[in-house]
Amino acid sequence: MENIVNYRAKIQQKLTTKFPGLSNWSYLTALAIYILATSLKGTMLVNFLITERGLFYLSALPAALVLFKVTFLDNYDWKEYIIFILLEIILFAVGTSANEFQIFYLMFFIVGAKNINIDRILKVFLWVNLFVIALAFFFSMMGSVKNVIITRGDSPAVRYALGAVYPTDLASRVFFMMITYAVLKRFKFSIAEYVSYIALTLLTYIVTDTRIDLMLMCVLIVSIVIYGRFDALFKHVNVYVLSLLSTAYAFCIILLGYLYTPRIGLLEKINGFLSGRLFFEKVAFENYNIPLLGQFIYQNGFGGGFKVYDYFYIDSSFVRTLMMHGLIVFVLMLLLICLLFAKFKKLNLNYWIICLILVVLTSGIDQHLWDISYNFVFLALMANLNVEDKLN
Repeated sequence: MENIVNYRAKIQQKLTTKFPGLSNWSYLTALAIYILATSLKGTMLVNFLITERGLFYLSALPAALVLFKVTFLDNYDWKEYIIFILLEIILFAVGTSANEFQIFYLMFFIVGAKNINIDRILKVFLWVNLFVIALAFFFSMMGSVKNVIITRGDSPAVRYALGAVYPTDLASRVFFMMITYAVLKRFKFSIAEYVSYIALTLLTYIVTDTRIDLMLMCVLIVSIVIYGRFDALFKHVNVYVLSLLSTAYAFCIILLGYLYTPRIGLLEKINGFLSGRLFFEKVAFENYNIPLLGQFIYQNGFGGGFKVYDYFYIDSSFVRTLMMHGLIVFVLMLLLICLLFAKFKKLNLNYWIICLILVVLTSGIDQHLWDISYNFVFLALMANLNVEDKLN
């Protein structure tokens, strides 16, 4: 073991001396490619511009590049490295059982973000997402791919996906991009930026008719407007309180689905507001047990605008994590959220706390918690958060 550690140290010294920018280049390049792959997967461009096999290569190769960075360019000690490898083995096994590998790939980028400037990560996130949205919009308007158009059963409003697989996916992507830009601006906006955010919120709602994302966007805008008060408030809020409330919220979401019955009026109203999400979570709990290390759950959603007669889909990220990835990953998820709150609190980065709260809120409803092309916040665990540039 000592010889291996010494050999790794020698390679690391040679690489960092000869190529001082290799660490940043390797990570940001891999991140851009992987975000491109996951973003494309959420559009109608799959099997038009790229095949499923192509998406696999665009996921596996960046992960290998980040593994190279973690192994030879980062200063993790051998104990930390072994824990990382063992964790990836567990996540691969879970992904194999669930037939979903988002968490497996995401862990490479969380660990590999060490010493990477978070602003560079956020800029890569924004530019790649903008590129994919523009690409999907262009080809959907040209008629090359389907522009998914649907309506609600209780509303005459027409909902457009503009090249995304579903209108809610487009709205959610816009919401996460709005959070990203707000972090880059440290929640300090000009009048023009406020006007732009309000206009973008209205436009997104008009196009997608997505009520929950409208509410979250409004909460984000209000949080930016009164950030000074939030900043003062969070100085008096203990990290344990934030972690406890987030954990309680996750369990509350799970219990709502588990206990759902149309005979309880309040639960039926919540189910109606959430477009039937509680009903399908109840179906999941009735038909499947909670696994330790993941299980495959057949789901058939409306994505792509195809006619579906046996619809079944679990939207809540918390319920998906528990039922598809298992109890161990669910506990690790809660631990990850707590560690992020602790880091943000320690560095007094309260705008990051607000972002994480928004991510937790939306994860109770949608399925994008582990998708790196939506949720960038987990990357902040090991990244350099520019403490010297934060607002007072």
